[in-house]
Amino acid sequence: MAQTQSQQQTQKQIQKLSQVQIQALKYLAMNSRDLRDEILKAAEENPAIEIVSDPFKASREQYSSRTSSSGTLASDSNQLALDALEDRGETLQQHLMKQLNLTKLSPDEYEICQKLIHNLDKNGCYGSMRAPETLLDRSRPAQTKKMLEKCIDRIQRMDPIGTCCKNPEESLFIQAKIAGDAPPLALFILDGNLELLKSPDPERVLKRLKDYLRSYHSKSFAPKIALDDIELDEDLVEQSIKYITSLNPRPASGYISDTSQADFNNLDVILSVEKKPGAVSADDFENGIISSGNPDFHYEVHYTNGDLPEIRVSKDFAFDTKATQKANELVNMLKFRQSSILMQGCAIVKAQKAFFEKGPGNLAPLTRRKIAQELGINESTVSRLTGRNSSRAIQTEFGTFKADYFFPSALRQSSGTTNNSQISSEAVKNRLYEIIQEHREENQSLSDEKLTQILNNQGIKISRRTVNKYRNQLGLENSYAAHS
Repeated sequence: MAQTQSQQQTQKQIQKLSQVQIQALKYLAMNSRDLRDEILKAAEENPAIEIVSDPFKASREQYSSRTSSSGTLASDSNQLALDALEDRGETLQQHLMKQLNLTKLSPDEYEICQKLIHNLDKNGCYGSMRAPETLLDRSRPAQTKKMLEKCIDRIQRMDPIGTCCKNPEESLFIQAKIAGDAPPLALFILDGNLELLKSPDPERVLKRLKDYLRSYHSKSFAPKIALDDIELDEDLVEQSIKYITSLNPRPASGYISDTSQADFNNLDVILSVEKKPGAVSADDFENGIISSGNPDFHYEVHYTNGDLPEIRVSKDFAFDTKATQKANELVNMLKFRQSSILMQGCAIVKAQKAFFEKGPGNLAPLTRRKIAQELGINESTVSRLTGRNSSRAIQTEFGTFKADYFFPSALRQSSGTTNNSQISSEAVKNRLYEIIQEHREENQSLSDEKLTQILNNQGIKISRRTVNKYRNQLGLENSYAAHS
């Protein structure tokens, strides 16, 4: 057999990433903590990079500059607190857990309190963390909403008083209620009416209060409110303002926050999604606006900068071309990161509208490929943000969820069902939980085989093995085995 040599010319289109593009993708995959270190390191090495603001540093400076009527004494105590921060002394979680461990509680109460404590942010609030309801263990019937409220109240009364609230505004109200010495007018203002103090001049506040009453009672059938029983005058208003300003909106500011012991810890919240009143005619991903298809509301997606410092290119070093070029590259890479995260978040909200309207149990099957196609980007770019091992999270009105939560796998439904031909695994798990709970209330036992039959009868094609897997993932005991 003869061997011959031949030449063949082929044409291939190959895209080679530049070093800048590679670095931009690296930043995209970084969590906020590591990226913050990168930015500060770059700013230290390159004089053309100017730090405009630093949220982390600003919060510390704000704390140190806080003053009160006690003058030097307050300044000294502030400095002591800052020294404790520098030495990474006792954390808020350690301080609260010491008190919790001295309290006699049931195992379920202790577990809920522990989860609540490790779910607090640096302000001692849970508003930027997971919603408290999501911390309940569905497999333990004793962990009810009533028990949760009792545990929240218990932590709010611990030292420092007023932690475990949704936000600093609620903390002020809770502190006043627990103290028991607040003027009724102060309680009314703190109970969702703080806007009345936007300029705390007694005369102006008194006028606003009277205007508020007139406006309220101009409505038909307006019921009586607490403010009706208060004789308003300037002295009372001044007394209430003085009381409110004596409270601490951030009672946890003397401690550092550490959620490292919680199983839901270290989430890097990159986006927050809000439902806003009014319809929009079309989606605007660049500005984080998504139409809901409902005339009453739309969605807004916000990129959360967290503790990342804001930077810009310094004009004072325009003469240094090389340094300025590197500074511009860093600024552009951070803009690319923010834009990529925001666009992907918008695409997720658009694909999962049912969830953002109704909450857990309403996710549709979703793949990263679908999001990539929607945005015209590479699937690996989506995976960098939403991979299963990623700590990225999205904050919603129903709680904070890892980004990969919004990509459930699909199960096929029987023909003839009113829904689509596919249903998400998350929706199936939710239905499985409901079935088990319904039968537990009726003291009926269900085997995995029986559960499979019920789901199949409801149009969900699922095997017994999958039912067993989902039940274990939910932490639900086999009710049939439990009763046998």
